[in-house]
This record gives sequence, structure tokens and C-alpha cells, in this order.
Amino acid sequence: MMLPKRCIATNACLLAMLLAGTPVLADPIGTVTALTGSLLVKRTDGAIAILAVNSPLQAGDTLASRKDTYARVTLADHSSVTLGSDTELIMERYSFDETQSRNNTAVLNLARGRVHIVSGLLGRGSADTFTLTTPSASIDIRGSELIAEYVAPGRSEIASIGYSTAAANRHVRMRSFTSRAPLLLAANSSTNLQLAQNKAPPSPGLAPGLYVQVIDGAINLTNHGGSQTFAAGQFGFTPSSTQPPVVVPQNPGIKFTPPPSFSTSTGPPGGTSSTKPGAVDCVVR
Repeated sequence: MMLPKRCIATNACLLAMLLAGTPVLADPIGTVTALTGSLLVKRTDGAIAILAVNSPLQAGDTLASRKDTYARVTLADHSSVTLGSDTELIMERYSFDETQSRNNTAVLNLARGRVHIVSGLLGRGSADTFTLTTPSASIDIRGSELIAEYVAPGRSEIASIGYSTAAANRHVRMRSFTSRAPLLLAANSSTNLQLAQNKAPPSPGLAPGLYVQVIDGAINLTNHGGSQTFAAGQFGFTPSSTQPPVVVPQNPGIKFTPPPSFSTSTGPPGGTSSTKPGAVDCVVR
């Protein structure tokens, strides 16, 4: 049946309006290539989704793994990034063009948890940069393989205050450094102010701070306290952004043991790394 010309024109206009309002997605920067457990993503527009194997990733995505989860993402330059359990990683910036290294860059932000990174083509050129940032220090990765673990301080270690007042049962509000939500503090005339709500303690056996293990190549840690280079086989630690990174003589307790299904080689074509992320038991005794 033929539609009236007016109806056809109206439908064409509606279609044009719908297409004009549809956002154009940028080329994905990588995909999820292995997963066991639950992996969530928060997009730059605030949308939250559950990822699966072959799910594409965009620059600006925030990845969050749940308990008992390991997730490996492979980036466009063949870099491999494996997230451990309870990890939050922000794909802050990423640009890669194999024919033009001048603008190649990757900045990943580890807010909490642990990651195993095997660099691919990115970071091997003279102008390439590949950086992992954390609240304690920035790591220049550049053609290396490493494990990084950031243990965030508990709320009681971030916000504390000594206070006395003659008025019993007075309540004071104070904002946490890590959250905009106010923390409820209680005080009386004879005791210091105490947090009414405490966060669960950090990882057992590990003090808050940034821990690194270099498996191949070399990395450089830099913060306000100084800079330190770590070579293959070395472990490093820095407790905060104001204290310099130091070499530690043995594994301080870094554990990263993905399931056997992660044992597929992920090194770049023609690259030097032959490490299989899933096959590495990074607990050095």
C-alpha cells in the first residue's frame, strides 16, 4: 500500500531526527579477552553495564571487578591488562596508531586492587608513553611486564581528629578525603572524637600503599617524594605520594594467581615477552 506523500515525508524527518540524536561511538581501544566472575563498567556518560568476553572498551571507561574475579583486557596495541579481584581501573586516556608513534599514549588509573600488565607495541617507541597512575605514585611502564597492587587506606586512617568539648553527646560532621559523603563523628567532654563508622580494614598483611613486582624489563616509580627505577626480579613499595619509593628485598605479600584458563600467551607480535599472565604464580617464597 502506498503511503501519502505527507506521511512519507514525516517518517523521513523522524528518521533523520533519530539518527541525528544517536551518539557516534569511537573505535574501541580494546576488548575483554578472558573473564571469570563479574566485571562491571561505568561509561563516561554514567551508564553502567556488565561486561563479557569480547565486550569492547572505550577510553574513559571505569572497570570494576567483583570478588573472586579475574578479567583480562587486550588493548589495540596488544598490551594485556589483567585485573584481580576487587579492583577498580580507569582507562583514563588511550591513543594508538602503529604508523605514527608521536601521539601514542596510554594512561591507566589504578584506584584500588591489583593488575598484571604486559606491555605490547605501545611504549616501545621513543615517543610512546605508557603510564599507570595510583594515589601513591605514577609508574612508567615502557616495554615491561609488572604486577602492581594498591592498598587503599581505611577510612579511620584517612579521617581522624582530636576534639574535646564541654557539651556531652555533641555531633560534628566532617567530609572524608575519599568521599563527598559526610562522616558522622561523636564526642563528649572526656574523650577524643571517634569515627562513628569505620571502613573494613585493608588487605590482610599489607599496609596501605603501592606495591610493585617487575617480571620483565624495567619500570620507574615517581611521586612527590622522589623517583626509583626497578628492574626485573625486584619488588618495590611506597606508602604514600609524599614518601619515596624503595626497593624491598623480597615479595612483601603480592599474590596474583589467575585460573589456568588465563594461560594464553598475550605478548605482541614480534615482541620480547613470552610470559603467560594466567600461568604466573607471583607469590615468591
